Formats: sequence, structure tokens, C-alpha cells
Amino acid sequence: MPPRTLLVEKFICRSCLLSLRKRTPTAQWALRRSSSQATQSLPSTAPPRASRQREDERQKTLEALGLLKESNDAGVSVNYFEQGKGGELRRLRDEDEFGQSLTDPDGETDNRLKELEQELEQATQFTKIVEEIWGKQGAEKLRKRIASQEDSSPKTSLLLPEENWPAPQDRTHIVQLNNMIRTVGRKARGGTLSLKRINSLWKYYSAARIALSKNWESIHADIWDLLWQILAADHPNNPNRMSHVHVLSKDMQKAAVTLRDDQLLLAIEATFISGFKEDAITAHKKLVTTLGANPETFVEFWQLGLRMYCLAGDIARAERVVYTLLESPYEKDPRFLLPFIRMCVGSPATVEKGFESYQRLRSALDDSITIDDYDQIISYFLASNETEFAFRIFVEMMTSSTVDLRGTHRMPSSVASPFFYGKWLKRLIGAGDLQGAYNVLLHMKSKGVMPQAIVVNGLIGAWLRSGAADNIQKAEEVAWAMINVRMQFLSIRRDMKNLATYVRLRQYGEGWPRANLETFSLLAENYKDRGIHSKMEELWGAFRETEIAPNSFILNQLLFSYLHDGQGKHVAALTRDLTNHYQVEPDSWTFMALWQALQVNRLIHLPPGQRLEEIPRTRLLFAEMVRSAHIFATGGIDIYLARYVLHSFRKLDDKYGLLLAYRGLRQIFKFEPPSTVVLELHVGSMDLERAAKGKGGLRLMHAGKQIEGYLKRRHEELIASGRLRAGDDLPEEVKREELGHFAELFLQNQISLLEDANTEQLLEKAATEMGLSGEVPSFDQV
Repeated sequence: MPPRTLLVEKFICRSCLLSLRKRTPTAQWALRRSSSQATQSLPSTAPPRASRQREDERQKTLEALGLLKESNDAGVSVNYFEQGKGGELRRLRDEDEFGQSLTDPDGETDNRLKELEQELEQATQFTKIVEEIWGKQGAEKLRKRIASQEDSSPKTSLLLPEENWPAPQDRTHIVQLNNMIRTVGRKARGGTLSLKRINSLWKYYSAARIALSKNWESIHADIWDLLWQILAADHPNNPNRMSHVHVLSKDMQKAAVTLRDDQLLLAIEATFISGFKEDAITAHKKLVTTLGANPETFVEFWQLGLRMYCLAGDIARAERVVYTLLESPYEKDPRFLLPFIRMCVGSPATVEKGFESYQRLRSALDDSITIDDYDQIISYFLASNETEFAFRIFVEMMTSSTVDLRGTHRMPSSVASPFFYGKWLKRLIGAGDLQGAYNVLLHMKSKGVMPQAIVVNGLIGAWLRSGAADNIQKAEEVAWAMINVRMQFLSIRRDMKNLATYVRLRQYGEGWPRANLETFSLLAENYKDRGIHSKMEELWGAFRETEIAPNSFILNQLLFSYLHDGQGKHVAALTRDLTNHYQVEPDSWTFMALWQALQVNRLIHLPPGQRLEEIPRTRLLFAEMVRSAHIFATGGIDIYLARYVLHSFRKLDDKYGLLLAYRGLRQIFKFEPPSTVVLELHVGSMDLERAAKGKGGLRLMHAGKQIEGYLKRRHEELIASGRLRAGDDLPEEVKREELGHFAELFLQNQISLLEDANTEQLLEKAATEMGLSGEVPSFDQV
């Protein structure tokens, strides 16, 4: 191309000049283009009066000067410009920079890519560090945890708008609810929420309801779904489920939210259970033509109606619903008849209809009927005092319907027996149906069947353990009735000896069995626990007349009753009399009562004169326990009994007796004192918590340091002797043994502080009185 002159550089034809002057301004986002494209894209605004000849002349002139663009664009130089936000033009280097300017105007993509590269490099380095510390499995768990947290973040639609609320407290409640939605949104993905989370969500939702009622439209459908999913969950962690559903469904209806079919049914049930029975029944009637005719909801809809009508006592409507369900072709569980049976059994006028419904249910279930089904139906009849029908159902259950009692006036011997009734009674008592069991007992007596004493005692024990006043009264009435039967039997037996052989006396009464040792034991334990000593004495008087040999259990109940009544001074003499008269061998509880009955344990303060009198009695009691040491051979001596023994000697300040008692417990009764007992002996108190207050706290701290120092020294000695390896802790068995040695050294040191020259003689005397002569080592032996 020849070089251009100045004339050519500044030449612009008139038509082009006119078009440039009249061009319209373009939007800022459209200014990034080349100069040639900008020229071509401008609209041609040449005046229509321009002649064709002038246009042809212009084209010829451009062609002569070499400025006319060729079709192939070969050899044409194109300049690219970019206009910034301030209107300044910047020339671009080449076409590549122009393309980059179009795709990434401000260079944000390059900067973001560089940032991503840096983050990726940092993540790679962090992953390597995690793998070095926790291994690949630990790194994988961390990645999954982070991914789950990101996935569990609630969607934007699950959050309420936090601005533009009428009152400041409204916004506060909305923010709190949003925070809880974020929390439960993450937790709900991991499974069922805890009781605390559900209650917190309900609390914040209840607080925000007033604010939400002003703008129901602000609640997204996803929020309603989340609230329903959590608050309507059928789970033990959601005990207030129905009340939540009732309120939530009302709010959703106010917000013009269309409830699903399952939500509608649950809302009706929640309304009924919440106490709005008429509203629930009315809502149910309105849906008869929709949900009641829909095959997918037919069975559930009508079963819900049946349950509501049964609970409301509307037997006519309930019966119509039963026929509707029975005649429907849809698959259903025959157990839907259970509420109808329960309602019918509640009234004597409809009990026959209830039994017929049971027979229909049994026929429908056939072999699939379970023991639980029988138990539930039997409980309905027993609760309504319809024992006769309940017994017929029980017979059908036990005999697989091979025995039919309908129309029979005399029961077969296979079922009219105390053994057959006993099975039923045990089942009812085990299930906790005590009133039903009592009704069965009365039914047995009406049929002339004598119940077994062991079964009646089981019911008496269940009544007493329940703690209910009515049950305790029934237990006492039945137990004393059995005691009276026992005493009547003995009276008849004594009278028979003075009558002729052909004369026979028959026992009369209410049909209860004779009381036995278990009957007396149950009453004695209850009277002792309740602190009714007057009834205990009355019971013991009756027990003497029944000619039943007592055992250690009933003896202990009597002793503890005296002790709790403040008559502990009679316990020792009563024990000697009863053990000698009835030849009852004492047990650990007997000795517990005897040690608690000592004056040093009953009285808060013991005068010095009585203290000297009590020392021989305490030593004699220990001698009696040594003679009965065989009863402790199996389970060992109880720690509480051992504490009473040791502290009795300590309270009496009998240091010789205390040392010998401690050695005797260790060697004869194989007692290894725990650290608490060692501390109690060192501090001189049975209540360490009380001793830790005031100045006693310093004494307790000093004792603890002494014990720790002794164990540390023994630990070092054992390591030095080779019995333990260096670095090994002191085993628990060795530690308890060393604690026992420490306590014995402490008690021995207490005697040394007396500086008595007759120490050996006093120890021998005490050992003889305590029955330990030759059983324990001398003072000098450890």
C-alpha cells in the first residue's frame, strides 16, 4: 500500500460526517467493541434528499483512495478500544485482548481463578497434614463430615424474612425461630431430634405465632413442611405430638395451606384428643364424600371415625361405621374392632354385643390371633367386672377353643381347678392388672374353687408393693381373712380331739385359703416399713397362735419394728427368747438389728458411767457374732455391719476391743476395709461429710495425706523388693490390703499412746470376752 498523505488522513466525506453527528448514545455495557464495528453498527441516518449520484461519487472517491473495505478484509488494520466506567477510552493491544475484554471485562475471572488455585493448594497441603496425623481413613471421615454439614444447611426458603415486622419484639421472635430452624435443619438429617430440640422448636414457634399471624404469607411452604415433619413425628421424644399437630394444623389452615390427606386425618385426630371432640367429629363428617370415598384413605378414614365415636360413646354411629368397614372390599386389619368391643363391654346392656364382636374378630384372625390380643380383650371384660365372659375367653385361649362354656351350668373339671385359675392369676399379676386378678379371685370363690395360698400371697405382695391406699387396704383384708381361716382351722382341730370319732366339724368362711409363713412375712415387712408397731404386735400375737415356726426373716421384721418404735432396749432379750424358743438361727440382718440396738448407737450422748457398763455387752455381742461366723462364709460380712461393729467400740473408747474387733473382722470374716472406713476410723466419725466442715476438715486432710504417704512408701518398697516392676501402679487388691495394714497400725499406735504396762493382759482379757482367744495375734505381732 502506498504511503498516505496528510490530505488523505483528514478526509471525511459529507454523508459520513452527517451520520456521525446524528448518532445516538449507546449503553455503557455495549461500548466495548472495535472502531470498525462501531462505525458499521451506527444507523444510517443520511437525509433522504441525498441524490444517488452523490453516493456513487463518494464510493468512487473511497475506492480511488484505497479506503473502501474489501470483502476478504485482507491487509486491513483494525483498532480495538474499551471504554471504562468513567467514560475514558483505552486502546487494546490486539484481538485476543479484545476477546478477553468481552468475556471478562474487569479481570475478575482471572483473579478468581488465582484465588481458587491458592485455595486448592492450601486444601491439598491440609489434606496431607491430616493424613499424616490421622491416616487416610481419618481424612476421609473429616471430608464426609464437612460435606454433610454443607449439605445440611437449610435452604433460603426455610428461613423467614427478618425485616419489616410491625413491632421490635416480633422481629426478635422471628430471628430466634430462624436460628432454631437452622439448628434443627442440620440435626434432622442425622435422624430423630432429641426431646430438648423438639421442645425448643415448639417454644420458639409458639412465641413467634403472634407475629406470624400478622403476615401468614411470609411463611414458605418448605417451612410448614419442616415444622410438620418435626412436630408431628410419632416418636417417644415427642410426647406432646397431638397438641403440636392441633395448633400447627390450625395455623396452616389460616395461612391457606392445603393439607395432604394424611395431614388432614392426623389433624382431626389431634383435635379430638385435644378435647375438641365436637369439632373433630364435624370435620370428619365433612370429609365423608372425599376422604371417605377415596380408596387410598377409605380404611384409615373410617377407622379414625370408629375410634372417635367409641370414645364419645355414640354406639349407633360406631356400629354403622363397623358395618361400613366390614362390607368394604378394601384390605384391613380385623383388630379395628377392638375399640368397639371395649365400648360395648362398658355397659351391661351391650356386653353381649361386645362378646359377639370378639367372636367375629377371632374368626377373622383365625390362627393369626396372638396372646396379646386375648390379654387385651380379657382386660376389657375384667375392667367392667364381666368376669364370666373374661373366663370364657381365657378358656378359649388356653384350650385353643376346644372347650366351649356357652350354655353350660357346670364347668368341666379341667378348667374348674385352682391350678387352671392359678395360671390366669399369675398372668394378670405379672401384667399389673391387680383389680382384674382380684375379680378373678372373687369369681373362683363364687364357683366354689379354693384358690391356692401361694397365688393369693402373690396378689397381696403386689398390692402392698404398689403403695396405693386402696390396694394396701385390700391386702390387709385378704391377709387377715386368711389368718382367721388358719386360726379357725386350728380351733376345729383342737375341738375334734374331744369329740367322738364319728363327729366331723367343717370349716366355714368366705372361701379363702389358710395363711402361711409367707402371708405373715408380707404383713410384717409392710408394718415395719410403715412404722405401725401396734399392728406388728397384733400380728405377732396372732402368729404365736397359728403354730407356725418362724424364720429369721419374720424375726428380723419384728426386731426392726421394735427398734424403729424406740424400744431398742427390748431387742436383745427378745432375740434370745425367740432364738431359744423357736430354734431360729440369726442371720446378718439379725446382728445388724442387735448392733443398732446398743445404747451407744441409739443414744446421742452416753454418760461415762454407762459407757463402762456397755463395754462388756458390746464385747459379748461380738463373741456371739464370732460363734455364728459360719453364716458369713458364703457372702462375707456386709460393709455396713462391719462399720457398726467398729464404730461401736470407737464410740465407747474401747481401744483394746476396737483393735481386736478389727483384727477379728479381717481374719475370721475376711473383711478388707475400703478407704472410706479407714478414713472414718482415723478421723473418728461415721459421717465424713459432716466431719469435713470446720476444724474437722483439717483432720480429714491430714488423714488423707498420711494414707497417701503410707501407700507411696509401700509402693516404693514393693518395687525395691521386686514384687512390682518399676512404673507399675499399685494393684487394687494390694492397695486394699495395704490400707488394712495402715488401719491396723493406726489402731495399734492408739494403744501405744496409752503407755499402759498391762497392755498384754488387757488384750488377753478383751480377747477372751470377745470370743477371740487364740484367734488373733498378740499386740507385738502385726
